[in-house]
Order: sequence, then structure tokens, then C-alpha cells
Amino acid sequence: MSLARRSGFAAAGALLLAFTVAVTACGGGTSDVGSVATTESNGRTVVQLPPPTLTAEAVDATGVSANQIKIGTHFPLSGNPAAAYAPIAYGIKAFFDYINAQGGVYGRKIDFIIGDDHYNPPDTVEVVKSLVEEDKVFAIVGGLGEATHSAVWKYLEDKGVPDMFVTTGLDKWTNPTVRTRFAGNPDYQTEGEILGQYIVKNYPNARVGVLRQSDELGQEGENGLRKAIAGTNVTIAALENYDVIQSDVTAQTERLKKANVDVLIAYAIPPQAASMVKAARETLSWDVPIIVSGINCSDIFILLASAKDAEGIISVVFGPMVSQTDDPAVQKYSKIWDKFGNGGALSNFSFYGMNDGEMMVHLLEMAGQNLTRGAFLDAAESQCGYVCSGCASIGPQNMSPSDHRPIEDEMYAQVQNGAWVKISDPIGFESTPKCTVPTPPAGFDEQPQVGPGAAYVDTP
Repeated sequence: MSLARRSGFAAAGALLLAFTVAVTACGGGTSDVGSVATTESNGRTVVQLPPPTLTAEAVDATGVSANQIKIGTHFPLSGNPAAAYAPIAYGIKAFFDYINAQGGVYGRKIDFIIGDDHYNPPDTVEVVKSLVEEDKVFAIVGGLGEATHSAVWKYLEDKGVPDMFVTTGLDKWTNPTVRTRFAGNPDYQTEGEILGQYIVKNYPNARVGVLRQSDELGQEGENGLRKAIAGTNVTIAALENYDVIQSDVTAQTERLKKANVDVLIAYAIPPQAASMVKAARETLSWDVPIIVSGINCSDIFILLASAKDAEGIISVVFGPMVSQTDDPAVQKYSKIWDKFGNGGALSNFSFYGMNDGEMMVHLLEMAGQNLTRGAFLDAAESQCGYVCSGCASIGPQNMSPSDHRPIEDEMYAQVQNGAWVKISDPIGFESTPKCTVPTPPAGFDEQPQVGPGAAYVDTP
């Protein structure tokens, strides 16, 4: 139970006492608003008010026991998409395992269940229903994909399951806000606007060629681009779509070259964005400037496109790159990954997953020892002044009942010598610039510190 709720109950108790005294002093009288009146032997009437009515979420501790918190997610762990996206899930797990090795959250270990949905919406439905109805998870964290999460978001909303840090930037996750759902990425429309501003500044008279995924990801990215170039000399000269299951976009790239465009921009996921780059550079020998959406600001994109062909490409990012080995967050996460990861070196995607895990642990801590879904969501909607380790370069991740996006700032990045490198200061779109830092609950000081100022704690 949160401190706010305990304070509420104390106030209700004081009100009850005052009301009873007043009735007694007046010598009688009854109430018909749900109260119960009794007459004692001395003739005085005592009115007993009904207990406070608790909402369902205030007492909902599904997935929580004395020594465990069950949390689930859906990701592709097998098939082609797994190579790109599974490291995110493994990053979340690594951070949870790190916290578990320190005793968990108020003595509760996190049981993290990763459901393999093969990046296929019908499988996502089956996986998530199993997590909710059979495993009885407390929350879902980091659910991946536009089409896949779209298959389950309303189900989770209807079930009252906290749906935290969705790994996709669709505007609909948080517009309008829903009590139980929080986004993980900056939204694609804002990202498209930021990338469009880069084009306007650096190629002020450009004819732009757009490759976009034929779904909400591509549409929202295009909308942001159009907003950025409105009223400028930049124009969209050609637009090509691809279906998410289509891996080779050589034909679309050839048509964009025939349209005689000056800049290419791709609102695409890594396999297709990389295919466009290889087609342009190798098949067509086309040295056109290329810009890609933020989901490609990862080592898997460079691997797929090749370092040589990716050199000079522009994107956006909201945290450090793992190549920045002098960054405190990279150093901290690398040590955790070396001990609790699933093998290999820390990647930008596993780094992203560890960020999600850290933000989740912080909210569990702020919800207090008497963990319920209501207390947890209260903590999320009152987050203020918190900075996750991987977000230190962009400032606090504030939220409110009307702002369910913790990360709203991004920076330009460029591939230089085979690695992504930040090339700008943060570009801010913070929706909650002013807020009040909440008082930590009792016992918070004994919890493992997870913010950027916290040192890595080695464990046996």
C-alpha cells in the first residue's frame, strides 16, 4: 500500500471520529447515506460509517507473493527477427537477474517470463493470454512490435495489466493516455519531425525519396517528415512502400534512384533498411545521402548493411552507444551483462533492454513494500526527476497522468568508422517539464540503487 493511500485512510479515520463525536454531542440523529445507526442503552445514537471503497487495482496484487514478482513480455526468440530483437529481452532479464542477486525488490525476486511470439501477431495473442491467465503475471514490460503489440494492447487494457514501456513508437499507445499503458520509445511522428529538421538544415532544397514500411510505423514517420518540411523548399519527390515480411527492397530502391532524388530516408526496421543501403551502395553504385529511423541506430543494422556501406548514415538515438566505453552507463551495463547476459558482448539493443529493466525496478521500488497494481501505477504517474543510467545524457524521465512517455528527447547520430556516434545535443520534446519529486516509500533506502549515480554492485 502506498504512502498516499495510507494517508488517505488516516484522514478517513479522523473524519469518522469527528463525525461520531459530533453526532454524540448533538444527542441523536441518524444518517441515510450508507451508514448504520445503533441506539445504545443510554439512549445515545452512534452512527457507523461504511469503510472506504477501494478500487480493484488498489488491492490487485496479481503475480505478487511474499518472495516473488512475476513479470512477462513477448519477443521473437526464434526465427529471423530474433537475431535483431531478442537481445532486448535478454537485456531486461540481465538487469532483473542483477537485482535478484542483490536480494530483489523489498525481498521479492523478479520471475521474468519471456514468451516467444515469433514476431507473429496470432502467436503474440496466444503468448500474452498465457502470461496473463496461466502465469498470472503482475505486468508486461517491453512488448515488441507494431503489429504484434497491436494484437494484445486492448486485451491488456481490459484486464488491467500494467503494459509498460512498449518497444515501439506508435502514437496510439499514449494518445490518449490510458491508466495502464506506458510507451518505451520516443514516438515515430516526433522522430520523423526531428529527422526532417535535419534534412531542412543540411539539404535545404532537397528532393527526398522515402522508403516506408506499409503500416503505422511508416505512416507516422512520414507524417513527422511532412510536418518538418512544410513551408520549406524541401519536397518529397518519391515514396516507396514495402510489406513487413518483404526482406529485399532492391526494386523500391531502384525506383527511388530513377526518381532522381537527392536524399533517401527510410522509416524501416533493420533488415529492410539495411537492404536499401546495400542496394544503393553496391547494386546501384549510388552515393546518395541516407537517413534511417532510430530503430536502426544499433549494431545489428551496421552488421546487416556492412560497416563500409553504412558509413556516414544519419539516425537518432536517446542514449549512449555501447562503443562509448568511457560512458558510466556503458561501463555499468557491460559489467552486469558480462555476469548476467546470455553471452557475447553487450549490444545497443541489449543496452536498451537493460534500460527498460532499470526503469521497471525503480517503479517497483517507488510503489513500496505493499505492492499492488494501483500503487505501481501511482508511482509511474508521479515519476519526477528520475534519470535512468542510460538516459543521463538527455535529462529526467518525468511522467504524469497525462504523460505516459518517459523518454521524449533524442540526439542525431552518425555511423563513423563502423560505429554509431552521437553528433548533437538532445532535441527536447518533454511533456512534463515541471513536477514534484515524490517522497520515497518506507524501506526505499535499503533497496539497490539503480540510477546513473549508482555504482555497479558486484555479487557472488
